[in-house]
Amino acid sequence: MKKLLFSASFITILVMGINFLFKIYLSYKIDKNELGLFYTFMDVISVGIMLFSGFKDSLVVAYDNEDFEKIFFWYKRIFWGLVLILMGGELFYYSKLSFNYPVYFLILLFLANSYMIYLSYLNAAFKNYKVMLFENLVMSIGLILGYFIFSFSKYVLFFAFLTSYMGRILYLKIFGNLRLKEKKASFLEVKNFFKNSLLSSLMYFFSGLFVSLSAITFLYFYDNKDILSEYHVVVRSIFFSLVAIFVFPLNTFTFPHISKFIAEGKFYEILRIEKKLFRYLFIFFILLIFSTFFTKFGIELVFPISYKESYKMLNLMLPFLPFIAYTTFALNILKGFNRFDLALIVRIAGSLTFFMVFYFLFKINVTPNKTLIFSLDSAFFVMFLISFIFRIKVLK
Repeated sequence: MKKLLFSASFITILVMGINFLFKIYLSYKIDKNELGLFYTFMDVISVGIMLFSGFKDSLVVAYDNEDFEKIFFWYKRIFWGLVLILMGGELFYYSKLSFNYPVYFLILLFLANSYMIYLSYLNAAFKNYKVMLFENLVMSIGLILGYFIFSFSKYVLFFAFLTSYMGRILYLKIFGNLRLKEKKASFLEVKNFFKNSLLSSLMYFFSGLFVSLSAITFLYFYDNKDILSEYHVVVRSIFFSLVAIFVFPLNTFTFPHISKFIAEGKFYEILRIEKKLFRYLFIFFILLIFSTFFTKFGIELVFPISYKESYKMLNLMLPFLPFIAYTTFALNILKGFNRFDLALIVRIAGSLTFFMVFYFLFKINVTPNKTLIFSLDSAFFVMFLISFIFRIKVLK
């Protein structure tokens, strides 16, 4: 597991480095407000996609414990049925927003993204770790290639993201070895799988809901495209790159092991991992506090001068990374015990906290940038607190 975590962290750092450098490049090439609006448009697509996320964890658990050919029979049919339903919802939602992009942007990106995660989740269930390691790297390379191939178009970012999705699809089709026979089954036989999938999907939905809608919510209450662009291009890029480097590997590669330890009754192994994690997160927290003294210089060094004030928002978010990391670990334990309901409560609490705090701060006339960041920080801390309490409940 240590080797996998190290490899995952290294590849993730490489991917985030590529994406970050590319976004810096875009900040010089594309108008600030236009760039911020496009990434907000991508948030609209991600809102619907999040409802599929629960299938991944359920497939991982089911592959070890169930007749997986029966699971696959229903997974394929229900997944694509949901795609069609959610695409209709996305189109209705998009019609109510004030974007000037053609509607086929939404349709093509949504369908390509859906097929990509359909294959990716099967690959995760089969535990093809070597293939999993390079999925995001393939996407990053595809994004950059797509941008330069279609640089002649005024819709270059759309084609770049579409190329990125298609590149990952081809990679999974070629190297994933995802061939699987179906075995027809009654819905009753796999209802536990879909119960967990639903709860887990709702958990991920509410987990990402406030993050994906943060920019849209901000744009609705504050018509300030400068802060919106600073948040998207600088703050979210840096902060969620760090989340991807230090947090996502905990979910991708420790969850299968935690699930196995729980199935075997080896709770002491989980407590041993948690003890080491606490030490790691404490050191990480100190380093993040120290790094806030250098963010202003770093942002002024690499980004255009128009983004220089974004360091203030970034500094308010950085210290909350360790809380996000532990929340992810605690949720893996809850899911390993099949307590997807408790994991869902944690995420719902986070989303509700964000929207309530945002509205309250807006009403008392807190500055726009602080309203946005304080709302996010409040959501992160509430999720950490509740997940810690639930972890104690299930693993005493």
